[in-house]
Amino acid sequence: MVSNISKENYVAFLKKLVSIQSVTGNEKEIADFIHKSFVKSGFKDCFIDKCGNFITVLKGTGKGPNIMISGHLDTVPEGELEEWLPYHPFKASEDKNGNLYGRGTSDMKGGLAAAFFVMLYFKELKDKGISLPGDLVFSAVVHEEAAEMLGMEYLIEETLPEKGINCDLVLLAEPTEGDVAIGQRGKIELVITTKGKTAHSSNPKAGINALEKMLTVLDYIFNTMPKNLKSSPVFGEGTVTVTDCKVKPGTLSVIPDECEISVDRRYMPEETIESIIKEFEDLFAEIKLKDKEFEAFISPRYYEETSYTGFKKRIKKYHPPWIVDEKNIFVKKTLDALKTLGQNPAIKYWKSGCDGSMSCGIHKIPTIGYSGASETCIHKPKEYVNINKMMETIDGYIEIIKNIMEKA
Repeated sequence: MVSNISKENYVAFLKKLVSIQSVTGNEKEIADFIHKSFVKSGFKDCFIDKCGNFITVLKGTGKGPNIMISGHLDTVPEGELEEWLPYHPFKASEDKNGNLYGRGTSDMKGGLAAAFFVMLYFKELKDKGISLPGDLVFSAVVHEEAAEMLGMEYLIEETLPEKGINCDLVLLAEPTEGDVAIGQRGKIELVITTKGKTAHSSNPKAGINALEKMLTVLDYIFNTMPKNLKSSPVFGEGTVTVTDCKVKPGTLSVIPDECEISVDRRYMPEETIESIIKEFEDLFAEIKLKDKEFEAFISPRYYEETSYTGFKKRIKKYHPPWIVDEKNIFVKKTLDALKTLGQNPAIKYWKSGCDGSMSCGIHKIPTIGYSGASETCIHKPKEYVNINKMMETIDGYIEIIKNIMEKA
């Protein structure tokens, strides 16, 4: 261990990260703090890109491989403060078991803090004259929690090529409870709209109720579709559910002429967004045969997103499925490295979405997730990490990077 890696320093740094509120779209303060922390620690090659992502690089000799350790800056909102008692979401405090509570501790400021100290370790090695075979890159991206990968997309497609930074492996410091994550199911958010005709509610037969027209679709989603979803011994079951329902004009005494629902669909690698949409379109055609007034449309959900820097882009709400082969050399070396420390991790596949869908699912860069933080408390009140587990995470990352680079 280098001189400045200690439990006390880690806790102090993580507490500072937790104290900075960084809900998606408001990551400037935490990005600036991390930037200043790296500069203060002697890093020269560090910057914030146009989208608001922070990046720093420790250059290697060019013999590779190049590794990027990455995480996201944003968190979900804290929710009701009463649900956090006796803790506070932005005043991180420990309990007698060494758990540190606060919003983002697990997802994923605990992992970011660990990655910071890992970078300090390798910088000190480099300062002592020990060369890295490949580049070691640290990135902290924006807009992960919004489930559209805006920050990671900009990083991979714009920033890395512009700066001439190459990446052969991405290590995601998302919570894995000490296991090694190498894939996830796909997710697509779909918008289904049924059309109708307004009328006064005192005479409903004079109109066409768009909400009523949606009932057959809802019945299919809740009662028929789940029985036919694909499953996998690796990813588990596909799922589908409705997360929102809106009617227009949404005024009392008026029959709605439009009903819109949001559908959350988790799917397997052998499925495509096109095949998922077609299943609904086939359903609409079948309903239309029995109901000539039925009119429905489906499309992926899009949002116009704006990062804290003012960068704007229309983004699709989805996470493609991805998987790294268990026989991949980087996976093998990761497992071997952790086993030398006595950690004995299992291979796992995330249920929820993450930026691995961009790095691996779209850009085919092998991606591995690892952190001692727990998935069980993310997005909940009283979110926490265990400090001892996160110190083990620092050790784990150091050993993983050494094993991959030294034996390249």
